[in-house]
Amino acid sequence: MILDSNATDDNGAKLNAFSVLCLGALTSILPAFFIYEYSGIGRGLESVSESIGATDDATEAFALVGTVYLFAYLFDINVWNPQGILAAIFSTAVALVTVLALLCLTGTNPQVPICIFSVVVPLFLVGLKHLLFRSVSTVAYLQKTSVILVFVGSVVACIFLTWIILPMIYPNLHTIDPTGMGNEWDSETRALYAYQAGCKADFEDLSHCQNYNTFEPCFFRYQSEGAPPYVHFSSICTNHCLDVYDDCPIPFIVWVNPGLAALSLIIMGFIAKFINPKNVMNEKVMTVIKSSAVFLFLFWIFASLAGAGGGLTGSLIAFAISMFIGTSIMAATVLWRETPDDDIIEKAMKNNTYYLDIIKGFVLLAFSPLVPVYLILSALSQMARKAKSQVTGVPLEYKGCLTQKCAEQYDDFKTNWDHSKVLSYAVYWGAGYVFFNVLASKFTTVFLSWLIEFTSEMSILSVTGIVVLVGLSLFMLPPIPGLPIYLTGGIVLVSVGRETMGLINAIAYATSIALGTKLLACVIQQKVIGGMLGGFVSVKQMVAVNSDGIRAMRLILSEEGITARKVSVLVGGPDWPTSVLCGILGLDLLPILYGSLPVILVILPTVLTGSFAFMGSLETDDGLDKYPWADTMGTISSALAACVLFYFAFAAAGAISSTCTTDKEKIAALDYDKEVEVADAELSKLNAVRARVTVWSNVPILFKLLLITSVLSMIVCCYILVGFSEQSFKAYDLMYTIDEHLGGNWTSIVKPLGRVALLLFIISYILLSLFNSWANHETQKNMDASNAAEFEPLTQSAPSHDVYV
Repeated sequence: MILDSNATDDNGAKLNAFSVLCLGALTSILPAFFIYEYSGIGRGLESVSESIGATDDATEAFALVGTVYLFAYLFDINVWNPQGILAAIFSTAVALVTVLALLCLTGTNPQVPICIFSVVVPLFLVGLKHLLFRSVSTVAYLQKTSVILVFVGSVVACIFLTWIILPMIYPNLHTIDPTGMGNEWDSETRALYAYQAGCKADFEDLSHCQNYNTFEPCFFRYQSEGAPPYVHFSSICTNHCLDVYDDCPIPFIVWVNPGLAALSLIIMGFIAKFINPKNVMNEKVMTVIKSSAVFLFLFWIFASLAGAGGGLTGSLIAFAISMFIGTSIMAATVLWRETPDDDIIEKAMKNNTYYLDIIKGFVLLAFSPLVPVYLILSALSQMARKAKSQVTGVPLEYKGCLTQKCAEQYDDFKTNWDHSKVLSYAVYWGAGYVFFNVLASKFTTVFLSWLIEFTSEMSILSVTGIVVLVGLSLFMLPPIPGLPIYLTGGIVLVSVGRETMGLINAIAYATSIALGTKLLACVIQQKVIGGMLGGFVSVKQMVAVNSDGIRAMRLILSEEGITARKVSVLVGGPDWPTSVLCGILGLDLLPILYGSLPVILVILPTVLTGSFAFMGSLETDDGLDKYPWADTMGTISSALAACVLFYFAFAAAGAISSTCTTDKEKIAALDYDKEVEVADAELSKLNAVRARVTVWSNVPILFKLLLITSVLSMIVCCYILVGFSEQSFKAYDLMYTIDEHLGGNWTSIVKPLGRVALLLFIISYILLSLFNSWANHETQKNMDASNAAEFEPLTQSAPSHDVYV
């Protein structure tokens, strides 16, 4: 049965109100099932506990699926009946068995359900489109689906927040959490979730935390025999004993699953709304992606500080990858429509070449170890085809060592890939992962714990001076946003000021200092960098003053008074370029500062996130959490900060985009900076020559080996850090001290295996730097030896003024 729809137009039918209601009801099924089965709101802990004993079943299921896949691939089962019902049944059955096998691994990999959810939801919606809404145009279907996804995600978020404040009730319904603190994430919740999920306590370095009568952690107490435990900390058994569960991320993932589900639905909803077939990675989609990345970054830092348990980084990376796959499915439904334009895919690929190379670099880093397996299977499949040809006497069309498809893929890799660029992106992806996983997590926690200890005896004014100086230094770096500066102020200033001025006043003080630092940075960026140094071509080129986006910002910022789109650009635009541009344009300082004041809406929840992370680590003399609600409020404030930042970033992108569209004549009337045009032309020539120099066939064998070795080193480094994180770094909390927990040596947080990984990272980056040095030297040599006429064919196809994003 196909649901009715309105009359068709050129793009197909549209959904009527009844169809939208039905689609909404059907879309709600998966979130409802997920929340009940895999979160603390439902029976998530029971599901995890049950799956712990199902690992052997999962192994057998994977062995069965692997055997079936191997048989199907080797003997070309796809060509037996490619369009028939048998092929569909076979593919569906294998997919279901694979999903069930993955779900059986929830006990050891708690991120599996949310990852499957993020992939299955778009597949489910695509299936509904083909089963029930075939007459509806794909674009119209996605537009309605986007609204439904955002609405359902918002409902899930509201349910999650409501559940947090309700009393904790055990699965047997007869025992209520004795602490009376509800379902917020605190020490009691973490302990009880770990117990119910069957997490194994590790007493190796915490032997004093074990109850030798029950062989359980010392903080568990029982009201009566057979009753579930409750949590009781004391001066002897403090909440630091929760570190026995440091290697178990299950409690936090199960607790936060509804929030991640809501985030997944909302992100997919916005991307579905803004996907454009002609430009998939348009500025609106990029704004959604960047804002989502900011939220995950904030959420990850806070959760790491709040004691979410080991494996959190890998879990969030897996979640981000599954989100990428899910949104890619949505993009595919637009690109491969029922009545596709013959050139639409080619145009989409051409318009997104830059992003495709970046994606190829990620795929190379993450999945290259599977390439040899694929090549071996391809060779075996081709051998089976040759044997079949000899037995049946039917000549084989392609007689190579690999299958024709694999051979074509290899030829495409060999001839069409920009190897130098893709390999370099792979190293940069790995460097980014190491930076965030090690520097922004492990070492940042050590640094903040040292800073808290170091400043604990200092006056609030001295600490304020340190925070302001560090913040201003970071603001002067173009790529650095303000979020980590506000977060640090929320931790350090509150830790020092709470004793003298009280907690609420300390948070207000930290917020005001963060705002003051931001405004002072705006003054320096506008008046010093933009005003005094704005005459330098390099500064104007760094701001990209000739790009369409910056010219649109120039038009917006030059408006008299304070307008909504002006505030959006000042708050949601990139910090450094926006302030420097104001200086280059010679705009009055006071109106710009006044228009920047709404940034307090971003600063306040970010400062609160840092403050709650610190407060969550405090305990009473009896070992209880002093602020048991702090960790939960930190999760909420980080989400709020991301939402506010998303609003302003999206408003800024929308203002710039609409200005580029509606004020084309005014933008065209603005003068281009001739010096920057010349510099941009030189840079374009430089990039064009570098692209020619680094063509893989032109690269000497030595530098090919350097780049390949760099990538291989980075792959091994990342696999060590992802697969053996607990064996690479010691557990370290915000309120630990270097003397007590790291033996006085901060570098001892890195275990021997971690040192190997970091050594591989350093080797990889050195080798990439050597390759880049050679490429830069050869590029300059080629430019010196060439004349201007040779560059014209290389730069003609490049657009003159791209939109700044």
